[in-house]
Amino acid sequence: MKTRRLGKSAIYVSDICMGTMTFGSQTDEKEAMRILDECYDAGINFYDAAENYPVPPDPKWAGRTEEIVGKWMKTKDRDSLIIATKVSGPSHGWIKSSQRAGMTAMDRHNITRAVEASLERLDTDYIDLYQTHWPDHGTGFDETMETLDELVRAGLIRIIGCSNENAWGLMKSLATAERLGTARYQTIQNNFSLNNRRFED
Repeated sequence: MKTRRLGKSAIYVSDICMGTMTFGSQTDEKEAMRILDECYDAGINFYDAAENYPVPPDPKWAGRTEEIVGKWMKTKDRDSLIIATKVSGPSHGWIKSSQRAGMTAMDRHNITRAVEASLERLDTDYIDLYQTHWPDHGTGFDETMETLDELVRAGLIRIIGCSNENAWGLMKSLATAERLGTARYQTIQNNFSLNNRRFED
């Protein structure tokens, strides 16, 4: 399995990342464990979750994916795994977050609570890659980036990234990080291809 560097960080990951967004709904725990084991045996070290997984989002199973991944992690060497997860932001009506009573502002209160809850569900001391899931341009960029930086400095997360962000939001976040001297986004996870260009808007 080939590896790639995540942005300018010191983290190297397998060429393939295993997404887990159906674990706990369409994919039961036993099958999820089997899939994760097969991926690990094939050389995949990179696994992506989110606080609002599995999909479709539902309060009765919100966070279950992280719990399954956390249980599986106990069967492996933690240092051999790169675990990514996300804090839910507003999704323009497509996804209604069932976490934190639906509060999705990317402010200090929500991000901090989300990290603490994800660490508990994953049953780990740190998250390798923590991502903002859907942009929140209503909260000041300063507060979002400063909060993420504080969590990096505290050792709770190693690096940060974003997901479903547009070009303007990414530019503003990177410029804010440079101005403040904070941690910067090292990754972006978008549904983007020759046929889907919406995040250029």
